[in-house]
Amino acid sequence: MSDSRPDGTSIQVLGRMFSLLDTLAHGNEAMSLKSISEQTGLHPSTAHRILNDLASGGLVERSGPGAYRLGIRLLALGNLVKARLDVRDLAVRPMQELHRVTGQSVSLFVRHDDEALCVERTVSERSGVQVTRVMGLRLPITGCAAGKVLLVNESGLVLNALSQSANLRTENLQAELSQIRQAGMAVDVEPGEPGSQTVVAPIHDDLGGVAASLALNIGHSRGLPAEWQEALKGCAQRISLALGWQDPSAA
Repeated sequence: MSDSRPDGTSIQVLGRMFSLLDTLAHGNEAMSLKSISEQTGLHPSTAHRILNDLASGGLVERSGPGAYRLGIRLLALGNLVKARLDVRDLAVRPMQELHRVTGQSVSLFVRHDDEALCVERTVSERSGVQVTRVMGLRLPITGCAAGKVLLVNESGLVLNALSQSANLRTENLQAELSQIRQAGMAVDVEPGEPGSQTVVAPIHDDLGGVAASLALNIGHSRGLPAEWQEALKGCAQRISLALGWQDPSAA
């Protein structure tokens, strides 16, 4: 049997559903049908019909007469998606692109206890830029730029404990982290290698925490071009957005 609905009807309905869900997502509390209708531009009867369908599927909940809010099923679905996200997998293509743009090696670090653990690194091969899994490269988390970036959102108590174990002054570490937050990146000058440095940017998760740090390894003395800094930050932001992070500056 052929579908008698006009062409595009299903797409139109989906668009209206998305509009309703987005409107409810931006509301801090349950919203009245009148308010929902005004913000979406949908006729109250149309909004009411679609909201009832969404409520039957658990995506929307009724909160008193004529009031709606997002349903608990969305939380379950969101947690399922989040559990499937892997920063290592999401970082592969952005890291390859950053390597192509700069011609420099790119590394991905995650936190492991009191260390910064390198888990991915780009290499140039005849077949192109490849990302290889790195095992065993560990750096003290308070002793390198990649590690300090992982700590920018840590509490004072944690920083104090880390400082004591590394024989550092907590005030000095906090001052460094404040500078990193302001600059949006950290820089390490490699000891014994004049002109060689590592520049690191944070990768954020959906809660705004730092899930990993992205390091661009500069192996020559020409310094760090401004366009490379922006490329590094842009790469880290792209991975962050894939993890569900919402850029506050875009609000």
